[in-house]
Amino acid sequence: MAILDSSLLDPTTLLVGGVLSLSMLWWLSTRRPSGLPPGPGPALPVIGHLHLLSSDPRATFRAWRRQYGDVFSLYMGGRLVVVLNGLPVIKEALVKMADVFSHRPHMFTSDRISESKGLVFSSGSVWKENRKTALEILRELGMGKNVLAENIKEEITHYIRAIEEHKGAPLDLSELTTVSISNNICGIIFGKRFEYDDPLFLEYLNTVNQNLKFLNGTAAVNFLPFLDKLPGDLFNVKKVLNNVKFVEDSLLLSQVEGHQKVHSEHAEPDFIHSYLRQLNKQRDSGKDTSLSERDLVKTTGDLFLAGTETTSTTIAWALLFFLHHPEVQDKCYKELCDVIGTGRLPSMQDKPEMTYLEATTMEVLRKGEIAPFAVQHSTPHDVTFQGYVIPQDAVILPNLDSVLLDKETWGDPDNFRPERFIGLDGKIVKPEGFIPFSIGRRVCLGESLARMELFLYLSTLIQRFRFLPPEQETLPPLEGVMGITYCPKSYKIRAIPRE
Repeated sequence: MAILDSSLLDPTTLLVGGVLSLSMLWWLSTRRPSGLPPGPGPALPVIGHLHLLSSDPRATFRAWRRQYGDVFSLYMGGRLVVVLNGLPVIKEALVKMADVFSHRPHMFTSDRISESKGLVFSSGSVWKENRKTALEILRELGMGKNVLAENIKEEITHYIRAIEEHKGAPLDLSELTTVSISNNICGIIFGKRFEYDDPLFLEYLNTVNQNLKFLNGTAAVNFLPFLDKLPGDLFNVKKVLNNVKFVEDSLLLSQVEGHQKVHSEHAEPDFIHSYLRQLNKQRDSGKDTSLSERDLVKTTGDLFLAGTETTSTTIAWALLFFLHHPEVQDKCYKELCDVIGTGRLPSMQDKPEMTYLEATTMEVLRKGEIAPFAVQHSTPHDVTFQGYVIPQDAVILPNLDSVLLDKETWGDPDNFRPERFIGLDGKIVKPEGFIPFSIGRRVCLGESLARMELFLYLSTLIQRFRFLPPEQETLPPLEGVMGITYCPKSYKIRAIPRE
């Protein structure tokens, strides 16, 4: 009978053997099987290829695209991520094969925060019915129509008045802009606006802003789920979930319950009343429906976040570009004076005649890259795409950076040049590669609202103020921070009232 070598039971030997065994198992589970898109070398245990990425992975993705092609893959933790590059590839996936590429992957953000409900992180029938209902309601409420534009103009007067109170002193406009843009969404969803000093409203916005910062950390939990099980709250998971609960309970749910108490066919139209009306109609008819009060809470939260963050971030980039390119600001002002003058506020009827301002806004959206990777997509089953096999529930990133800064499309993509969107006939030219709001079925739901807001806000700001750096000859850097959106680093600006 063989005697077991006692050295094999040594704790160090057992530990080393266990680590090697776990490493081998992890390598086998994360190595790139035959048929997957190519990508960087073997994934490391636990972290995959995360060590190769910086806080802004765009430069790395550009290099990998040159090396591996328009479809490449990597492991973030143990999660397979497939990156789609270039307009033809992204269009094929999100437009031509939309039936299979319109899902969302199961992750912390989709499962724990959104509960796979609402508009942004839901999939299948839940997403389809909620999106269809939301689109119908938003159109009924005047999305893209003059009635909504007038409400936005009224909000802008409060915004301009608040800026004027600073009398040209340096200020960070981001919070004020966020409050104002949020009020437009409040008008649509709740049928009311909030005063800029309303304590509950400000607490809500501060909580949302805090979560946007925390989500950079919690994003790690999307790819390393075991981090959620560690003691304490190193990755702010508990804080994020508590903040979501606070916002939903104190603002969104209370608004839904308040609307339910006064709900009737004759109630003043807003998003919540219209959604409840459609929900009751479906239930009364006995039809199966994915609509629910919980989906309504999640949907209103999605509309708030998407409708506030992207537009306010775009305005922040626009003003920063004005500081670096004062000649662009001057051209926009001259056009405003020629078309409108200074006696009245701009209106949507003026937009067709204001080509240069429209081209400038498009260039801000292109060069600012507000959402360079859109929102993650996934597939409900294994899919063959571009000759590769993409497994079910792999995370799919449409790399909009590869389109918005594509040299073949734009020639000089790194330059801020609004004229690229103006044709020889003096009219707006929109290249197919201009996709700041993404494309396909998951294209931004509020694109028409965002475009309306951007025109009305920027035209009024330029008409009323000249924007200068906080100190003469000292420019805030043209640098951004990657988060839910790609936003400028915090900066101050002087808004000098025009004579």
